[in-house]
Amino acid sequence: MKKLCFKKYGNAEVLYFKELDIPRLKSKNMILVKVLHSSLNAVDWKYRKGYFSFFTSLFRTSLGFDVVGEVVDSSTTLCRKGDLIMGLFPNLQGGAHSEYVVLNSGQFITISPQLNIIELAGLPMAGITAWLALSQKVKIKKGDKILINGGSSGVGHIAIQLAKYYGAEVTTVSSCKNQEFCKKLGADYTISYQNTNILALQKQFDIIFDVIANLSITKVDKILASKGCYINTNISLRLIADMIRYKNVKFVYASPNVDGLTELYNLIKSKKIKVHIDRTFLFSDIITAHQYVEQSRTIGKVVVNI
Repeated sequence: MKKLCFKKYGNAEVLYFKELDIPRLKSKNMILVKVLHSSLNAVDWKYRKGYFSFFTSLFRTSLGFDVVGEVVDSSTTLCRKGDLIMGLFPNLQGGAHSEYVVLNSGQFITISPQLNIIELAGLPMAGITAWLALSQKVKIKKGDKILINGGSSGVGHIAIQLAKYYGAEVTTVSSCKNQEFCKKLGADYTISYQNTNILALQKQFDIIFDVIANLSITKVDKILASKGCYINTNISLRLIADMIRYKNVKFVYASPNVDGLTELYNLIKSKKIKVHIDRTFLFSDIITAHQYVEQSRTIGKVVVNI
């Protein structure tokens, strides 16, 4: 089988395919999956370029985190051979960009073949990040006013829909050309960072979800309500210091969560939310896909057909 690898950090050209034996199940509560589709997340190109290299080297992190595929062997009662699943690898493990993968029982749910499985391939990491941020970290409720910085991104476009589902008033920050996209997803108000200084807004928010991670608690102080919460998706020394100093500063990162995957999947089934697919790439074109995503101009998600 082919697995995407890299021996050194750098541009997309450091990526290569390695031929490996198909793994075998060695314990209970595991499944072997033939990967049909995955997606690219920002961490894929950031890990490849050497961001957080201490941790990725320590954990020998592989690329790819989202999995939609067919079960070819199972040592759990949760599914059987031939079932379709949607899964998520832990943040510092990865490995979804491979023709076959092994998942444990806490990393996947079964899905219906009647749904758009390409759309589902873009859901796990982005969806779980948004779900953890809104429903677990800040416990968003009806009537809350939320500002989503990066509304057209993979995480942001799902966060818009989740926030509306939970009954919040949503304001998004994006480029001018993506404002209409955010509106169609349910945003009540849209702001372009190209012609508006969001830090000078005459409005306060209960939640500021900084998907782009270019703000900070001190920058947003004037537009954050007195009991409001600032939540960031990118760990840094600055954010760690802020979390120690301020109780209302939080960090969110995606980790496998069956409850979250189940809720997101049910929302897709009931058409309460959707995943917008920007582009799809063949596995053989993964270098081009990395180059495209690294520009940070994608609208929604990029899917890789394994």
